[in-house]
Amino acid sequence: MRPKILIAEPDRFSPRALAALTEWAEVDARRPAGDSLRAAFENYEIVWLRLGFRVTSETVRPPARCRIVATPVTGLDHIDLEACKAAGITVVSLRGETEFLREIRATAELTVALALALLRRLPAACRSVLGGHWDRDQFQGRELYGKTVAVIGMGRLGRITAGYFRAFGTRVIGFDPYQAFPEDLAVPVAALPDAVSQADVVSVHVSYSAETRRLINAGVFSAMKRGAVLVNTSRGGVIDEFALLDALRTGKLAGAALDVLDGEPDIRADNPLVAYAREHDNLIITPHIGGNTVESFEKTEVFLAQKVREAWKRLDKPET
Repeated sequence: MRPKILIAEPDRFSPRALAALTEWAEVDARRPAGDSLRAAFENYEIVWLRLGFRVTSETVRPPARCRIVATPVTGLDHIDLEACKAAGITVVSLRGETEFLREIRATAELTVALALALLRRLPAACRSVLGGHWDRDQFQGRELYGKTVAVIGMGRLGRITAGYFRAFGTRVIGFDPYQAFPEDLAVPVAALPDAVSQADVVSVHVSYSAETRRLINAGVFSAMKRGAVLVNTSRGGVIDEFALLDALRTGKLAGAALDVLDGEPDIRADNPLVAYAREHDNLIITPHIGGNTVESFEKTEVFLAQKVREAWKRLDKPET
């Protein structure tokens, strides 16, 4: 029997990936009614989602029919992995696909774009022009060239980002207690406070886990150079957001650019960081658009479609 697949976030879904899935499964590409996955887990063998939904213990409780959750990302903080394991649900993602992901560079590109937007005050300058003003002197910015950039987390994305920053003529230092990396890419620094204390720009690229939750905390902010800026395109939970607000309000940090917030996607206008950004030009927030490019969606969804098919074959015909 052909399994049923629900693609819960069908907007801009890759036609090639959709064709690959429909070769062996019945596919519904529609957002669940009421934005709830509970019924989907009861009626489909495979549920495919991006980052617009959270999978919780309530989602997967019996009588769950779902056997595979597919998500074309590396960070899995939107999925309760223990609940899925207890329910016998396999999670298929891009985590650990290092070789394939070398060609997926959208988040690294956005990191540099956010750093430049922050240093050159681009959002504020654009708003000023739209308001009918033409005052170049109001928006004097700073250059990347000659600055020191600390890359926190030297895995795949950290390394790509380090290479991009080096191309701008920066000195790049790297902190990662688990990853060895070439010194001609980034100068290794053994302790996080030592790394951030040298940096004009701190760029965060660590995986999210209990160990890295609030890794960038009040102690780290206190170690940073006064006037440095922070860019985070990893996961919101790695930043202590209250400590970040304090660093911005006191002027310890000159600015921050965030593509991720703790608790997303349930972010509202009264979120403290969002409220601060409405009133201050030194905080830029984007809605987790790091991997949201035409090219990334196409590559990752086609790749994941093949992984899902292989996972289903193993479940349908388990090895004896």
